[in-house]
Amino acid sequence: MRRVKAGRYGRHISAFISLAAVMLTVAGCSSSGGGDGTSFGERFTRAMATGTTTAPAPASTTGASTALDTCPNADIRRGAGTITINTNARDPSAMQLRYQVSVVQLARECANVAGTLTIKVGLHGRVVLGPAGTPGTIEVPVRYALVEEGPEPKTVYSKLYRVPVTIGEGQPSVSFTHIEEEMAVPMPPPAVFDRYVIYVGYDPLGSAQERRQTKKRPAKKN
Repeated sequence: MRRVKAGRYGRHISAFISLAAVMLTVAGCSSSGGGDGTSFGERFTRAMATGTTTAPAPASTTGASTALDTCPNADIRRGAGTITINTNARDPSAMQLRYQVSVVQLARECANVAGTLTIKVGLHGRVVLGPAGTPGTIEVPVRYALVEEGPEPKTVYSKLYRVPVTIGEGQPSVSFTHIEEEMAVPMPPPAVFDRYVIYVGYDPLGSAQERRQTKKRPAKKN
């Protein structure tokens, strides 16, 4: 089992937020192999049984599949491990806090499918209800990226998901799990593979920009 780098991100604006962050220590493991023979998705879902799992359709790859003993390190993008959502964005006081979203755990698994590097990445997170928060459904913007690190880092893969999370009446917090199964790139040489890093994090700015671009696209004419 390989530990994912741990860390806490975001500026905590009250003792309430700090306590929540302490509870949400980031950890994770590589899920290749598995003595019980279960798949990555099954193992991760079982480990995160209290959360809601959302998984897209697997990547459309065909051919012989070989599980890899090693996988690029998984890490949380700096500053993207926590989101705080306030009623008034200009007022960061604790009493204006609606929701705090944090990363709890990461896991990943790699395989070589007919010369294609396929990576499954799981994120387990938690939404904590703040003093100004109310029950309901929110969208959590989760971005997965594969980066070739070096003097000039190169983004090999990047995808944003808006994960719906529902907070029920009387729930102070709720867990959720999302699994990315579409990360697939050409299998790189070993030296390049060693420079790959899987980054996971919340990306509200990227989500807002993507929405604006979608609105600006002209309607297709028949």
